[in-house]
Amino acid sequence: MRNKREKRLSQVQSTSLILSQRGGELTTQQIVALTILIVSFIVILFLLFRLNLGEETNKELCRNSVLLKSKSIFPEDAIKLNCYRHYKCITSDGSCEGLNNPDVAKVETADEIYSEIAGEMTDCWYMFGEGKVDYIGSSVTELTKNNYCSICSQISFDNSLAEIKEVKNGAVSKDELYKYMQNTKISGQGFTYLEYLFGTNDLEKIKSDYASKAGVGSISFGDIKTGKQSFVVMGITRSASNIAWTGIGAVAGGAIGGVAIFLTGPPGWIAGAIILGTATAGGIAGSQATEINALTNIEIGGITVKGIGIGNQFLSPTVIEADSEKFKALNCENILTFS
Repeated sequence: MRNKREKRLSQVQSTSLILSQRGGELTTQQIVALTILIVSFIVILFLLFRLNLGEETNKELCRNSVLLKSKSIFPEDAIKLNCYRHYKCITSDGSCEGLNNPDVAKVETADEIYSEIAGEMTDCWYMFGEGKVDYIGSSVTELTKNNYCSICSQISFDNSLAEIKEVKNGAVSKDELYKYMQNTKISGQGFTYLEYLFGTNDLEKIKSDYASKAGVGSISFGDIKTGKQSFVVMGITRSASNIAWTGIGAVAGGAIGGVAIFLTGPPGWIAGAIILGTATAGGIAGSQATEINALTNIEIGGITVKGIGIGNQFLSPTVIEADSEKFKALNCENILTFS
């Protein structure tokens, strides 16, 4: 009897030991599975930040809404563009003042600065259809408006950039930016940034053509001041509009700041330019030639191009100081992007 009881007890203990071991194995499996899940989650987060997939998604959402609106048979206001301004800070030391939680691009050379700006400009052109899409329609209620602008990016150029050798007198040269765009191909593409935006890679011809039209020996694209913010902005005019980007900027204190004059360019892709400058009120009168000759610090504020297969004209993406008189001189009658 005792032997049977001891044998039964032994069997119970053995069974308990087996169950205990099995329970331990199950717990180990759970730990391993949980570890794999955590590691996978970390890897996914790393890729999201590393590849900036959130920004890519916003870019594609905007482009898709542009294409959808252009093909819609519904009233113009039935479909809204899903395009938001991108906030970026370009800095040398990692600091960034003036913007809350922007994408931070830390750079060490002037070429890296140019690369960041060129990337924002090409993204802007891509999102809004590359000059091939009429995304504003022809609403009767909006026929009085001609210039529709999109502020694709707002970039803070940190003061620390002034420490970079090529950034002279606290300013990034836009002439050097455009040279970089002329000499650099877009990654994975067989054409340069300049070709993509303007349809030509002849930067000197662009500048000489508009210098000639402005009646000056040479002309510049100006510069970007560090410690300030700039917009990457592009625009579109109605296909029926004969005005395009013409006119004179805001009048203040007896002087006209940021004069913008549209120049008709040679046939083909390049259609014209917006010339920006400053002038006294007494000097602005009469013909365009008089207006241009009255300007000082003349610069090309933007290049206008003909649409491809459509009647619209476009202001190709340009960089201009945020909320400045020169920005106001673009006569953006409607902003299509959300801030």
